[in-house]
Amino acid sequence: MSSLPAELTPALAWSGYFNRRLQARPELADWLTAHLHVPIDGACLADWYDTLRQQQPHENAAVWLRRLREQTFLAIMARDLGGQASLEEVTGAMTALADLAVNAAYRQVVEEMRPTHGMPRAPGSNLPQEMMIVGMGKLGGCELNVSSDIDLIMLYDEEGETDGPRRISHHEYYGRLTRRMMPILSENTAWGHVFRTDLRLRPDGDSGPLAWSLGALERYLVTQGREWERYAWLKARLMPCKAFDDSQPQVQEQQLESLRRPFVYRKYFDFDALSALRDLRERIRQDWQLRALRRSGLETGDNVKLGAGGIREIEFIAQLFQLVRGGRMPTLQTRNLLQSLHAEREAGLLQHDTADALEQAYRFLRRTEHALQYREDEQTHLLPAEAAQRARLAEALGLSHDDFEHTLRQHRTVVETAFRDVFRLAGMESGEPAPCLSLPAHSSLPADKARTDNDLASLIQTHFPDQAEAVIERTEALLGSSRIRRLPETSRRRLEALLPELVQAAAQTDAPWEALTRLFDLVEHIAQRSVYLALMTEYPGTLVRIARLMSASPWAAKSLMQYPLLLDGLLDWHSLMAPIDMTQVGQQLRAGLDACRLPDGQPDVEHQMDLLRDSKHQISFQLLAQDLEGLLSVEALADQLSALADMLLEEILYRNWPYPEAPHFAVIAYGRLGGKELGYASDLDLVFLYDDAHELAGQRYAKLGQRLSLWLSTMTPSGRLYEIDLRLRPDGNAGLLALPLDAFEQYQRNHAWVWEHQALSRARFAAGDADVGARFEQIRREILLLPRDPASLADEIRAMRVKIDEGHPNRSELFDLKHDSGGMVDIEFIVQYLVLLHSRIHPELLDNLGNITLLRLAGEAGLIPLELAQRVADAYRAYRAMQHRMRLQGAEKARIDPGRFDTERQQVRTLWQHVLG
Repeated sequence: MSSLPAELTPALAWSGYFNRRLQARPELADWLTAHLHVPIDGACLADWYDTLRQQQPHENAAVWLRRLREQTFLAIMARDLGGQASLEEVTGAMTALADLAVNAAYRQVVEEMRPTHGMPRAPGSNLPQEMMIVGMGKLGGCELNVSSDIDLIMLYDEEGETDGPRRISHHEYYGRLTRRMMPILSENTAWGHVFRTDLRLRPDGDSGPLAWSLGALERYLVTQGREWERYAWLKARLMPCKAFDDSQPQVQEQQLESLRRPFVYRKYFDFDALSALRDLRERIRQDWQLRALRRSGLETGDNVKLGAGGIREIEFIAQLFQLVRGGRMPTLQTRNLLQSLHAEREAGLLQHDTADALEQAYRFLRRTEHALQYREDEQTHLLPAEAAQRARLAEALGLSHDDFEHTLRQHRTVVETAFRDVFRLAGMESGEPAPCLSLPAHSSLPADKARTDNDLASLIQTHFPDQAEAVIERTEALLGSSRIRRLPETSRRRLEALLPELVQAAAQTDAPWEALTRLFDLVEHIAQRSVYLALMTEYPGTLVRIARLMSASPWAAKSLMQYPLLLDGLLDWHSLMAPIDMTQVGQQLRAGLDACRLPDGQPDVEHQMDLLRDSKHQISFQLLAQDLEGLLSVEALADQLSALADMLLEEILYRNWPYPEAPHFAVIAYGRLGGKELGYASDLDLVFLYDDAHELAGQRYAKLGQRLSLWLSTMTPSGRLYEIDLRLRPDGNAGLLALPLDAFEQYQRNHAWVWEHQALSRARFAAGDADVGARFEQIRREILLLPRDPASLADEIRAMRVKIDEGHPNRSELFDLKHDSGGMVDIEFIVQYLVLLHSRIHPELLDNLGNITLLRLAGEAGLIPLELAQRVADAYRAYRAMQHRMRLQGAEKARIDPGRFDTERQQVRTLWQHVLG
């Protein structure tokens, strides 16, 4: 022992198992010395296994695997306790060992059964049909501990028969195969065991078949799958097992994933799962700990896995976010715990300091867990009770006794606090369920609604004394609607419990009647999605927020009815009100889109398009909520909506360019997006330009433009991203969809109308190649600097103003904020005239800074009276604010009482007369 390298000292000092194995087999000391500095991974284990087979060709997989397991366990222990192996290496090596062992056992049994039963073949293709061996739990997440059991589920694709001398059904074949594999892996022999193996996570547990067909599994998951099984299947991974050279396991993996993902990850925020997850949290606290207590006779506070602040609690925290939000955030759909924590941190679901603290706690607890298991190669999670033993454990981990105890307490406190507050951290803290109050019996109600009392009627009378009868009639109409009558009993009970909450929430708003009728419309619209009834029932605080939004804006109410997925954003009001970092949003969106893959690895375009739309709806709704709370000015809101559109355009362009070299292509924004004055429902006016000498450039960029248009404007289940207008490109609809930059320049210099130069004053580069964008900006500035005759320019602009008037006739007595004389169009035309006429002398007007800023600059330059410029700028700001408020109230046209803006209109007319005559 004295000749052993110093790196083995921690293992020798701590582990009785390590000492006994080296005493029983001294040759292992030399082997460890030779391999101690080699990181252990799957390739390394495969080499060791091949060497063992060559050294002992007369043995079989059962012996080779036990020898391999012994070598791996000792080498990992030495590297880990010697400070050479990371947690990822330790858990990755044990997972790779399990993958190799299961595959070896599978191949051996298949070969043993082949002379008698032949091979199972897929009925359709007649190709050999592999068994699908699914690793669950930490095996599925590639994070096995060093003395772990492995949880397996055995599946196969189709029913049929084997092709051997004694044919048997696939059902029987795979059952026999499973039974014969188990001893190879788990039987204790003179060489020990490889892995203790558990098959009880399969459907129906011990009472079910050992192997299930995919069809039977699908029926089970759809009809009987429970919430705890979603939790179990979250980490499920098809192991790399292959016995037949011409089989197609990758096809089976696609089939399995097509079942697993929809079962585990729901598209909508899964409020139905929350009560089950709360129960699971309590089981973690109580049931598992009680069972551990009965087994060990020790306090479970000494259990680093099941105890308070232990590993299991970290797992629950990470997986809660995955189960509830993973369907809408593909970046969360990862099996590995540390990867899921990182994804939740990057998605903003966990604060960075919380996620980092949980990761550090997890690493410390897992390393401690491994040290406990190294001692005697036992699957234990119990810390030693004796102080001396705990001191030796601390020493094995490279810490003093006091440092170990302090660090352990610190990490446990962090985890226990986060676990206790996990629903609050996730923005899902529930209030107490509302008592069930019901309608009184009325003769007009159907018989199935007559089981009621007078509580709800009294509540309605209290809060809506002048409209009580109308509210009761509306309530009866809701309960009598066909959608509600078709609800299952559970959902109807939820709805009955919800009715008084709706009344009270609406009564707290500034417009109670409007809020209540819109709430009833929303409930009727979403009632068949039980998850949203659960949301409103379990989260009365959220219901109050919904009522406030609906009372403030029918446009907001319409958005919630069209896209109910927006409701989950109301859970965490503080996050909803937080400023939006569009760069971070773009990074998260890109990661989510990258994760939208079909089982064969190709991009899932349909899912990507829906994710883009869902993301736009969510960010727009967050801005709407902040807008209605008075946190955003009209200008700040327009800037954010414009930045959102730019980000989405950039992402769509990135997704649709199929060639390895970067595209020399730019998206140019005109109109509202060009001026960064976008509204919630604004169209996008776009022009596509490119600067590329490639011989097929025209075809490439025309196709790219078509794909951009398709991704932007196609209606999917999540709606349309944007309405787009491409008519501002040269020659309008008759022109090329994507135009070479030099052709665009020639057109602007030689053929463009004055109105096209007016439009160019509000154009800007929005997405794509920054060099092409810079070249466009240079062309734009040169065009705006062209010499122009003042009188001719004024004539052209006045003529265009007349055409605008004719195209938007106002036959009412109301003032149209945008199109009438003295309105917004007049201000925009004044600014465009000043830019086109005076930029040669005053180049500060060239920048696309918005009408308000450009009016100020023109005034400071002496082109117009400064005081009048300021008053007109104020009028423009007031017009935009009023137009915005009216749009939120559902008005199609911004028309108001003509006396409302008399002063402002007169200021605008005065400036028009001064500038354009």
